[in-house]
Amino acid sequence: MNAENTRLHLLAQHERLREHLQTCTRLAKLHRASQSIGSEFDRAIEVLREELAAHNETETTVVRELLRGPAAWVSLLIDRMFEEHVAEHAAFWELLSGPRAEIAARIDDLADEFDAHMAAEERTFLAPATLRDDVLRAPAREERPE
Repeated sequence: MNAENTRLHLLAQHERLREHLQTCTRLAKLHRASQSIGSEFDRAIEVLREELAAHNETETTVVRELLRGPAAWVSLLIDRMFEEHVAEHAAFWELLSGPRAEIAARIDDLADEFDAHMAAEERTFLAPATLRDDVLRAPAREERPE
């Protein structure tokens, strides 16, 4: 997979995650209003977890492979990206864990936080000017002796 295909794939995953978050948020509101939709809410949360896991897998495998190259900044970018993502994704899993009532109570916060996370990725790492084969494969500048 090349950089552009990977970028588009990740952006499509973001859209699916946003759709699943909207569904979960809507169902959580109904659940909090004591409507009988518990199993439907549980299934929606499970689908969200599955999509999130697939997205995380793509980021940690395909993107890492794409970023390997001669550019000097690549290893720093990889290290920084995964440092941030490990912490953020752990926090998202925490919000998606526990009893149904607890998840329903905090799903709005999760939706806001995860949307901000995806928007930040889209502005930086997934920006068309950043995730490009010609940028990722650019030769590293030679270090000048001091």
